[in-house]
Amino acid sequence: MYQLSELQKYLKRINAGHLLDVATGEGDFLLFLLESFSSFDSATALDINVENLKIAKNRVGRQKVDFIQGNIRKLPFEDNYFNTITVSNSLHHFDNPVKAIQSMLRVLIPGGLLVINEMVNEHLNPAQQVHFNYHSLKAEIDTEEGGYHRKIYTREELMEIIQESALLPAVTIISEDPPIINSHEKMWQFFRKLDDLVSNASHLPDGLAFEQRAQNIKEMIEANGFQKPPQIGILAYKD
Repeated sequence: MYQLSELQKYLKRINAGHLLDVATGEGDFLLFLLESFSSFDSATALDINVENLKIAKNRVGRQKVDFIQGNIRKLPFEDNYFNTITVSNSLHHFDNPVKAIQSMLRVLIPGGLLVINEMVNEHLNPAQQVHFNYHSLKAEIDTEEGGYHRKIYTREELMEIIQESALLPAVTIISEDPPIINSHEKMWQFFRKLDDLVSNASHLPDGLAFEQRAQNIKEMIEANGFQKPPQIGILAYKD
């Protein structure tokens, strides 16, 4: 679950109107949004992966949300429809993040709000470095399997994307650090997640190397715990 108290404080002032969450995944950020906006008229969750949408739908429960399979390259919505569009920790999954942002702006009404939340690779403590190493491993496995998944951006790289997209941020929020995960139960849960990741990648050319890196990450988790890198929330309004 997301722990972004400063971003939540800002969102609690806002009626999201017709809300679109892009690249919903398994619904973590969507749940955060539904609990954070003061109100919304409708909510739509979009992801390219049908299995992710099924998981997100189960997690959301009875809250009214439309779940739609779709691609960021060609959003299946008419121009100037949504009042608010959100995307979290997904720009680094798009092979052209500038065009992805422009695609979102097409379906956002003039004056509508775009919320971008993204992890950044800067000034990491040892527990955050563990998360970065895990994410880098997953990104390389996804890429070797034929997908697009790059390492997370630095703040400078992220702001260059925002600038190239012709967005002018109204608010930029750097999240506080979430708690370090270091309980034995949580660590073992994550070890199993790592085991599943490399087991599913065993057929790849670098399968053995991935397995060794996963073992190194386990050792780092035992020594330092596990913590998400800093996250930057960028809120911009469409001209």
